[in-house]
Amino acid sequence: MKNRFNKLTSKEWLPFQKSWFYYENEQRFLTENIRFFTKADETNSYVLYNGHSTELFNKICDENNLKPSLFEDQNVENIQYAIIDLRNTITNKTKINEYLKVKQDVIDKIVSIYNKIEHRRFISIFIKNIQINNKYYPFAWDIAKEISSILSIKDEKIACLTEDGNKSNSNSFTPRKDLFYCLYFRKDENSSGLYTPSNIDFFCNNNQVKSDINFENQIPFWFILKPQPRKKDEILHPAKYPEELVGMFLNEFTKENDNVFDPMSGTGSTQLGAIKLKRNGYGTELSEFFSGIANKRCSEFINPTQKELFFEEKKQKFKILNKDARLLNVDDFPVINYMLTSPPYWDMLNMKGAENQAKRIKQGLQTNYSDNEQDLGNVADYNKFLNELSDIYFNIIKIMKPGSYLTIVVKNIKKKGQNYPFAWDLSNILQKELILLPEVFWCQDDISIAPYGYGNTWVSNTFHQYCLNFQKPL
Repeated sequence: MKNRFNKLTSKEWLPFQKSWFYYENEQRFLTENIRFFTKADETNSYVLYNGHSTELFNKICDENNLKPSLFEDQNVENIQYAIIDLRNTITNKTKINEYLKVKQDVIDKIVSIYNKIEHRRFISIFIKNIQINNKYYPFAWDIAKEISSILSIKDEKIACLTEDGNKSNSNSFTPRKDLFYCLYFRKDENSSGLYTPSNIDFFCNNNQVKSDINFENQIPFWFILKPQPRKKDEILHPAKYPEELVGMFLNEFTKENDNVFDPMSGTGSTQLGAIKLKRNGYGTELSEFFSGIANKRCSEFINPTQKELFFEEKKQKFKILNKDARLLNVDDFPVINYMLTSPPYWDMLNMKGAENQAKRIKQGLQTNYSDNEQDLGNVADYNKFLNELSDIYFNIIKIMKPGSYLTIVVKNIKKKGQNYPFAWDLSNILQKELILLPEVFWCQDDISIAPYGYGNTWVSNTFHQYCLNFQKPL
C-alpha cells in the first residue's frame, strides 16, 4: 500500500502507533511527531508551533525540508500540522483560574486557524494532569473535551517518563517517574470549527479527604504488567484482568481483614486476589456460569481439595452472588472498604473484528460476557450504557465505608471511526458523588502492533488501560 500520509516507511510507522511510549528526550519526541504528521509529498504547507522549544522545532523542520511557523504569523495560509505544547505552561503551580485563561487562549488559537488547516490534517496538544496538595486537576481531559467541539478528537498517547531514561525488562510493577498526554485532533468531515462550551466540570469534586489508610508506597503514575498465562477455567472469560493487578491496588488502598468488592466479578480475580492477601472478597456476577467458576476458585483456595499438600487454615471470607449488581441490597454484604472492578468496555465484545474475536471463535470460546439483555456488554447506546453503569456504582457506594476508595479499570474506546472517551466520561458522571483522584496507567508491552490506517491516517493500537481512582466522601 502506498503511503500518502507521511514520508515514513512501515518500519517507522508501526512503532508510533503504540498508544504509550517511553519519553527519552525532547528532540526524538518532537521529531517523531513532526515526521509522522507531515505530508509525504513536497508541499508549500506550513507546520505551526506554540511551545517552549521553538529553536529545536525550527531545526527539526529544516532537517526535514518543512516550512515552520508560529501561531502568531498571520500570513500563513495552508497548515498541514500544528503543535500546541502546554507542558511548561501548565505545571503543579498553575492555579485553576490561570489554566482557564490558557484554555481559552488555546481555543482562540485553534478557531483562528481552523479555515487554514488542510482537510484531514492534525493538531497535537501536549499537556499534563496536575495534583496540587490534595486536589486533582485533569487538565488534559478537560481541554480535550472542549477542543473536541471544534475538531474531531482522534486519539491519545501516553508519554511515560522514567527516572533515568532507561527501559525496564521487568514483568511486573515498575514504578515510574511521571507522564504526560499527547492529544491528537483532526480537521475532517465531523469537525465544525466552532467552539461550543461543554457542560463538563472535572474540578467540581476533587478535594481528597483524610482516611485511615497509611500509604507506605506512592502508587506509580504508570506501570508495565505482563500477566501470567491464564488457567483453563480463567480463559473461558473473554475479558479477565490479572490478579497481579489486584494485589498492587489492594496493598495501597486496603488493610488486612478489609472487605473488598467487585460488582462484575467474572471468574473471581478480585475476590481471589483479596483472600490471598488476607482480605475478604465479596461481589456479584450476572452470569451463573462465571459466578460458578468464581466461587469454585475461591473455595478451592480457602478449602483445597488436597488438604494434605496445601492446607493452611484461612480466616478470610468470600461471597459472590449470582445477581445483577443493579439489584444489590444494603443487607446483601457487610460494609465495604474498597471496590476494584473492570466493567464491560461498552458492547465492544459484540463487534465483529474486535480484538481476540477470531482467536476465541477458533478455540470455541465465548466471545461476549453473556446473551442476557440485562448485561451491560449488550447495551448498544453509549449514553444509556454510561448511565446504567454509573447507577450500578452509585448503588454500591451505599454499602461502602465513608472515606473508602474505588478503582475502576477501563480504556477509551474506538468504534466505527469515532472515539469515545469512556474513561473521561465515566469519571465526569461519578464525580457527582465521588472524589476524583489521580489515574494510574496499566501499560501493556506484550501485544503485537497492527497497521491500522497505514498510509492514510493516524489510528493507534490502544495498549494502555486507565485505572481510575475515587474516594467516597466522609
